[in-house]
Amino acid sequence: MAIQPNPYKLVCPNCGSSKIVAPRSDAFSPKDLIAMSPVCSKCGNKMERKNIDKFI
Repeated sequence: MAIQPNPYKLVCPNCGSSKIVAPRSDAFSPKDLIAMSPVCSKCGNKMERKNIDKFI
């Protein structure tokens, strides 16, 4: 049985860009892996992971 991981936020320390990642299950598709990429799409810097309590 698949278990849904907790959502988290990726934040770029360089430009401030952010995105929320909310995987649907623990079985990742290629689309999920691209969404979870820790590289900023705006500046190419490594993004930092921040835990969030709830998905709002």
